[in-house]
Amino acid sequence: MEPSVLMNLTRGRIVHMLITGGPATAREISTALSLNAVTVTRALGLLSKAGIVGITDTPSADFRPAYAVDPPQVFDELAQVRHFFAPWL
Repeated sequence: MEPSVLMNLTRGRIVHMLITGGPATAREISTALSLNAVTVTRALGLLSKAGIVGITDTPSADFRPAYAVDPPQVFDELAQVRHFFAPWL
């Protein structure tokens, strides 16, 4: 079983921010979470590849892509994490 892409603190923080705060640009995420821009870009790439986040149809005010979560995919990933840790729960 492949571990979930959410089993990483940085990616989890980004997903949490997007769930609670709505769409945000990489720069906004970097600033809000005090993370290096490269770290955020890499994390968004992995989350995007996994289908957890995507670029919204509406760009930000400064025309940068804004990212948002796909709730059903997040729930699927969380179920995978729960299944992974089930023997220890």
